[in-house]
Amino acid sequence: MRSTLSAQTRSRPSCCVQRLTPPDFSRQAFCIQGLLCDVVTLEEAKQIVITCMREARRCNISTPNANFLRLSRRDPEFRDAVAASDLSVIDGAPLVWLARLLGIAISDRVCGSDLCAALMANGDEQFRAFFFGATDEIGQRVRKRLDENVSSLRCAGTLSPGFGSVESMSDTRMLEAINRAAPDLLILSVGARKGVLWLRRNEQRLTTPVICNLGATIHFIAGTLKRAPTFFRHHGLEWLWRIKEQPKLWTRYAGDLTTLISVVIGEILPYLLLRAFYRPSVTQLAEARLQPYRRGGSEILEFAGAWTKDNLAPVRAALKSATANGSNLVIDLEHVTFLDAAFLGQILVAYGYQRRMCRAFTLHASSRSIRRLLRLHGCGYLLSGGEANSERHRPALQVRQALHQSVRRTARQLWERTVSWRASPGSRS
Repeated sequence: MRSTLSAQTRSRPSCCVQRLTPPDFSRQAFCIQGLLCDVVTLEEAKQIVITCMREARRCNISTPNANFLRLSRRDPEFRDAVAASDLSVIDGAPLVWLARLLGIAISDRVCGSDLCAALMANGDEQFRAFFFGATDEIGQRVRKRLDENVSSLRCAGTLSPGFGSVESMSDTRMLEAINRAAPDLLILSVGARKGVLWLRRNEQRLTTPVICNLGATIHFIAGTLKRAPTFFRHHGLEWLWRIKEQPKLWTRYAGDLTTLISVVIGEILPYLLLRAFYRPSVTQLAEARLQPYRRGGSEILEFAGAWTKDNLAPVRAALKSATANGSNLVIDLEHVTFLDAAFLGQILVAYGYQRRMCRAFTLHASSRSIRRLLRLHGCGYLLSGGEANSERHRPALQVRQALHQSVRRTARQLWERTVSWRASPGSRS
């Protein structure tokens, strides 16, 4: 383990180590196929981060993209860690497209690299960033570039943890090195899954207010990788540029594409068909009811009627009160007739917080239509009793798996043909 720390360090109150921010149910949070996503602009995200750094208030940031969608389908721990985020900005263009298909008003994605660039260009004040990941050489380049260029982010330190497991990178010496540097912002670059799980494992042992895993951002700052041109970024083609820069990424993108196709065919299109035949009226939304009560050691919220983005006010208030009591949480949807991505977004905020605080979360829904809506939104995992793995739904799962394998096989064949064509003498003429 090697680390490079700035000569100037600051102390941060020890109370910041254990303090976690209460869930913010005023967030414009939505469920996009099982992922918690905040619909914010780049400027709004920047201001949230700056405010948290100023106030030394914890903000754990996730940056969902197509790769997150694939990982969340096979890794419950990863999925729960994303749901526990204080801010979950939509990093990938495919998720923006899925959101728009679901009727979510979103202007554009908030790429983690763009967020970091916006913080660097913020001229009002300076903040200190610690970079965790990549190699010692890249860390030195980052420090040099930030020191030489006019930037609102100054380098508080860098640390190269190697390429081990989450456990090996959670060594006490590493965490102490970060805390001694007292940065305002901790930026990880250790891979999506490993970074998210590392933050979840260690966030209560860190004093840094804002923590995030921004992938290749550290390489962009160091200049070891070139960002895609504006045209590629604005048209959802950045993945093509990344494959050009890092050819080994093609397998990851092929897997992501397979998941996207499976989600569109198996969940998005059926939901759009269902929504075309039924949408709750204004009267039905007004008649929706919510009854909170306490039983034993649990806070229970009993919902009835239709719940959408247009009647969320009582949902936000009830979830805020229920999670503030430090109890287990039960969501009762037995008498619900309809729900949308906005309602589920608030439920996911509560779910993530309960998981983060190691408290129980239970959701009940016996209605076939509501259970189907939950699955079509990618939230079947919220159902009690392991509904997602029941025998009744095994045929649909097998179809999705077969589709996944078919797309992956086709992508591999196309890649092999491309490599063969480039290697042939005739291709150079």
